Amino acid sequence: MGGIASALSGWLLFAGMTLATGAVVVRWAVLPRAADATPAGLDWLHRQAARAGSVGAFALPIAIGLYFYRQLEEFRDPFAPWTEEATTLLSTDWGTSWKWAVAGGLAAPALFWAARTGRRWAWPIATLVLLALAAFPAFTGHAAAAETRRALALALDTVHVWAASGWVGGLATLLYLEWQWRRAEPGGSLLPALVPAFSGVAITSVATLAVTGAVSAWTILPDLGALSAPGYGRVLLTKLALVVVVLGLGGLNFRVFTPRLGSDVGNTAMRRSATVELVVAQVVLVVTALLVRTSPTGH
Repeated sequence: MGGIASALSGWLLFAGMTLATGAVVVRWAVLPRAADATPAGLDWLHRQAARAGSVGAFALPIAIGLYFYRQLEEFRDPFAPWTEEATTLLSTDWGTSWKWAVAGGLAAPALFWAARTGRRWAWPIATLVLLALAAFPAFTGHAAAAETRRALALALDTVHVWAASGWVGGLATLLYLEWQWRRAEPGGSLLPALVPAFSGVAITSVATLAVTGAVSAWTILPDLGALSAPGYGRVLLTKLALVVVVLGLGGLNFRVFTPRLGSDVGNTAMRRSATVELVVAQVVLVVTALLVRTSPTGH
């Protein structure tokens, strides 16, 4: 699989995971706090959040399949049959992680579909499945190969995925809810109710991303000079630069546009700025996909 195709398959995995998990975060952490202030009913909001999450969930089986193909292609003996290599690799700890990921990836779409039809029991189970799936990139990436502080590296990567999902996936879910409401009620907006309720989640997620990202870099890179080294260091530096851009957009939304919510001009400005923030965040996910397939300096 070529570099671009590999990066896109990685992006599909991360985008699907963040969107599905972000919908769960919004369901539990945002909607209960916004329910009294929003013109939409809580049941409608739950169903629409499930619709947003199902987009990510239905992408997961495809992404996991492509991701498996890419890693198998990199690890396999080119002179051995595919079936023999796949069977051998699946018998390892790495393969066990893949089996659990496939099970979770197949369960997630079914659970979100149930949530879309009003089955309340589907939300708690989907939450547990997605919390577990967040550990999948760690157990099949650089963290799993760490020679020292492996447990710390695995935990940091997993929490990093949770935090990214709360921020990026949560933002995508909010914009989806706003889009659906404006289709149902032209000229209306849910942003004045949803954004203040989401701000605390976003701030917590960003702080967690900063801490886990910094400590993770410390566990992987030998020194700060490695950031300028070709390969992993420069890709990581590119990711950090893009994250700063996204943080700037998020700060602009929080400081400038949030106080203006409630007016047509303020709502429109927030929608546009949040959409740009989400688009740049997707570029960050693409760079992250490149990062996970690049060997760290000294490894």
